[in-house]
Amino acid sequence: MKRELLLMRDVVDNQILDCDGERVTKVAGVEVEMREGGHPVVRALLLGPEPLARRVGPRVGRLVERITGGKREARIPWEHIEDAGPDIHLNVLASATGPAHAEDWVREKIIGRIPGSG
Repeated sequence: MKRELLLMRDVVDNQILDCDGERVTKVAGVEVEMREGGHPVVRALLLGPEPLARRVGPRVGRLVERITGGKREARIPWEHIEDAGPDIHLNVLASATGPAHAEDWVREKIIGRIPGSG
């Protein structure tokens, strides 16, 4: 994976698959470290309702963080990324990442309460 990546095109909103090909969730954001005199370095993929809400705007982000208690954001360190293309392939099992729990919470607490979502 030495090619140039455009984060918004090649990573954000793409499906994550674990090392067995099982779907984990979709990427909501990216954590980047700015290095002095160098290029930015991707540290982790961000998953869950908090980073997704921050993309909508700061007010929505703060509201969702209050609702979730700020405990539904999950991070997958970049070291666990095997390949990034149409799908993001991990070199670990989904159970080792934790993001599925954040998605389950959103499904149960928010989506499940919308009339007709059942």
